[in-house]
Amino acid sequence: MLNYIIGFVIVCVTTYLGWGIDNYYKKRILFYKELNDLTNYLMQNINFYKDSINTILSNFVLEHRTNKSLENIISSYVEGQVYINESIIKNEEYSVIKNLFLHLGKSDSENQIAELNNASFSIKKIIEKCENDYNKVGKISTKLGTLFGLTLVICLL
Repeated sequence: MLNYIIGFVIVCVTTYLGWGIDNYYKKRILFYKELNDLTNYLMQNINFYKDSINTILSNFVLEHRTNKSLENIISSYVEGQVYINESIIKNEEYSVIKNLFLHLGKSDSENQIAELNNASFSIKKIIEKCENDYNKVGKISTKLGTLFGLTLVICLL
């Protein structure tokens, strides 16, 4: 009886680990898609409203259901600093996000929109990479976790 309970726990733990890996890749895709939505929102509203960047960012947070990671980055920018401390952001992607927020409000609207276009292009490449990673690893990680747990239980019995 104890063997069955331990086997069940092993399968649950390995399935949960696989689900966690799957969830990590999904969060990356969602974060970068929302970041791309932010750049598009900024490009539309910088010329149209002529509001300050902080006002536009605050309106974005109010109008869109952003995830907590992007909301934390936006709120840190509004407070006067750019604080990016998210586990879903890799080192090479960190500079794209940092540059996006460091250049906001530093030039005229035409140059600002050009910078946002460049950032949007970089973010689209990151989204493409994230989707490829999810298709390669994320989709099968839960299944592999379950299969690994079952294999481990069979070996232990």
